[in-house]
Amino acid sequence: MRRKKFIAAAGGAILVAAVGVQFAIASDHADTQEVVDRPGTDISDVYIFPSPENPDNVVFAMNVNPLIARGGTASFDPDVLYQFKIDMNDDGREDKVIQVRFTGTGANQKVFVSGPSAPNQVGTTNTLLTSNWTAGDVNTPFVMPQLGGKVFAGVREDSFFFDLEQFFTILPDRGVPSGLTSPPTNPNQPMATSWRPAGQAVDFLSNGGFNVLSIVIEMPKSALASN
Repeated sequence: MRRKKFIAAAGGAILVAAVGVQFAIASDHADTQEVVDRPGTDISDVYIFPSPENPDNVVFAMNVNPLIARGGTASFDPDVLYQFKIDMNDDGREDKVIQVRFTGTGANQKVFVSGPSAPNQVGTTNTLLTSNWTAGDVNTPFVMPQLGGKVFAGVREDSFFFDLEQFFTILPDRGVPSGLTSPPTNPNQPMATSWRPAGQAVDFLSNGGFNVLSIVIEMPKSALASN
């Protein structure tokens, strides 16, 4: 059994019968030097939601390698094992796992998906599942015949909305990227204390044309729990 060099895992505690998600609201974009040096390990966002096309399905989405410039290219890291870890009984330990791995680079990358299955190990050290691997091409949707599910892995616009300019006005001690308005420097002028309202906030990631690498898997809820 081949061990991957690096493991990137996203966990979610979900009640499948009611499709109730216990939310962890956060987003990370290049926040440490380690992920800046190796962006394929940088999980920026994770989403779990009911399928808008089929109420019997659930969708898992993981965004990695953020801040890809408009027109730029990027590859999933073939030495990373990407995982959705699913806690079915709210004990903080994964009961099932969906594993995704890649081979090759660029437009010729292949994606392999397995699960949801019981993990070989629970915790931070994991090895590959041994069966039911489905293969496809990046940037091309494909089906998981053993589940009746669908998979897409490839470049997409970053779905996280972030008013970065206002962020630097609220926290003026942060460095301001070029092209953004600097926060006021007059010590007698108050800093902003809240985000700008809808309609005034500016999505830095969308306006800047920044993309991510997305892994999106839609499958029947019955694949997670019989009820």
